[in-house]
Amino acid sequence: MKNKKERIGNFTSSEIAKLMTNGKEKNSFGKPAYTYIAEKNMERKLGQTLNSSASARPLQWGTFLESRAFNLLGLEYQLVSQETIGHYALPFWFGSPDGTTSDSVIDIKCPYTLKSFCELVDCKTIDEVRKNCDMGEKYYWQLVSNAILTEKRFAELIIYCPYKSELEEIRESTQMVDGDQNKLAWINFAEDDDLPYLNDGGYYKNINIIRFEIPESDVKKLYERIVEASKLLINV
Repeated sequence: MKNKKERIGNFTSSEIAKLMTNGKEKNSFGKPAYTYIAEKNMERKLGQTLNSSASARPLQWGTFLESRAFNLLGLEYQLVSQETIGHYALPFWFGSPDGTTSDSVIDIKCPYTLKSFCELVDCKTIDEVRKNCDMGEKYYWQLVSNAILTEKRFAELIIYCPYKSELEEIRESTQMVDGDQNKLAWINFAEDDDLPYLNDGGYYKNINIIRFEIPESDVKKLYERIVEASKLLINV
């Protein structure tokens, strides 16, 4: 479980895209940004996160398969998903990247539906992801944020879906996760067609990587947005 303490009342990479939404007036925040800031202030007053449940199957599936996807990558990748990293100068900005290389930060996505998988991997560039996928902007700014926090120049969006031949091993591995057996039991007992998988030897590969350089203009844009948003955070 990723450390939640630093996430209470602070901006996090996973939701940072909300701060990039625009209002009708020039340089103003959009409604999602104001809602996000309001939620962070609620957490500050509560002293705990608003999102206390992580029981949804798509989330469980994606989180559980992150380490498996990572193990299919090369030795140049380092897993850091259990670490929460803060900005060196802004104490209200945190992120938990999945991994890093010597020059890049990575985020692993394991879609729970084959349609979502295809929509992502059919994109050849991050610009296509941003344009054609519902979660494209969220994924993009999450990577930009984590690249800033880890001081990396490049980012990699990694999309994984297991081959059918991997499903039995995935089921067996759910029984070896300490403390989470009950939560993951549904994976162990699911039929093949109840889980997302790719046909072995088919058109799609199980691991797909979209690598891109982080534009300095977007680094500056995100930094300035977070600084402005922080002015609306309360001190308790």
